[in-house]
Amino acid sequence: IRSFRPFPFDQVREALKGAKSIAVMDRSSPGGAMGAFFNEVSAALYTTDTRPLVTNYIYGLGGSD
Repeated sequence: IRSFRPFPFDQVREALKGAKSIAVMDRSSPGGAMGAFFNEVSAALYTTDTRPLVTNYIYGLGGSD
C-alpha cells in the first residue's frame, strides 16, 4: 500500500480473493483498538462471500522492526 487514502478496497478484495486467513501488520499502536490498516482490510473483505480469518499484528514500535 503506497497511499492509505483513498483506500483501494477493490484492489485489496481482488488480491486476497481465495485466501483462507490473512495476517495484517500495522506499525501503529491504536491504544486498545485494532490498527487502522487492519480495520480497512477487514472492511474491504466484509462484503465477500467467503470471509477469511483476519488477524492483526502490531510491530516496529519505537523504531525496532
